[in-house]
Amino acid sequence: MMIPEKEETILLKNFNRRIEKDFGKVYSLFYNDLFYFTAKLYQHTEVEPRDAIHDVFLNLWQSPSLKFERLTDIKAYLYVSLRNHFKSYIRHHQCVEKYKAGQLLDKDSFEVDIIESETLSTFHYILGLLPEESAEILKLFFDGWKVEEIAQKLGKNKQTIYNKKSEAIAYLKNKLSKDSLLLLFILVNSERLQREKWGQKDL
Repeated sequence: MMIPEKEETILLKNFNRRIEKDFGKVYSLFYNDLFYFTAKLYQHTEVEPRDAIHDVFLNLWQSPSLKFERLTDIKAYLYVSLRNHFKSYIRHHQCVEKYKAGQLLDKDSFEVDIIESETLSTFHYILGLLPEESAEILKLFFDGWKVEEIAQKLGKNKQTIYNKKSEAIAYLKNKLSKDSLLLLFILVNSERLQREKWGQKDL
């Protein structure tokens, strides 16, 4: 999420000074992107993504000599730190055989995972602008569900489903730029594929 340049300068300065309030702002700013990235890394383990993220931020907090010139530098550092955190986990838990194909550790996959995690974060941010019921209906439409199926799933009549869909699209048109609205239609497919990959069932 973009923030004004002046605000970013102040935030970065205070972050480098390890001011607790601003350190927390950076944590919140990047958390969603980092969560999806970490969840994918640890999907076959018992490790909670938030715990790995907490460990990396704690290490950063305890390393005041580390200074950054841009917020994007902090984010890049965090991605690499989380990747290293995962590699350390594998070494200590004898999981090398499970991952020896290297698909989670090679450079290309690392970059793809970052793109996927930020895509999912953006997807949820956009749908988060809608009331919960409207967001769910819109996602079901994008996933290829028919009106009758959605109505049955949610216990609504078909006309209500049509109305909610129209209201949701109209609301997003007023809130989003044309580029962002186009991005929404692109991202929903990524969301569906990601759910299938993680073995998730109905919404």
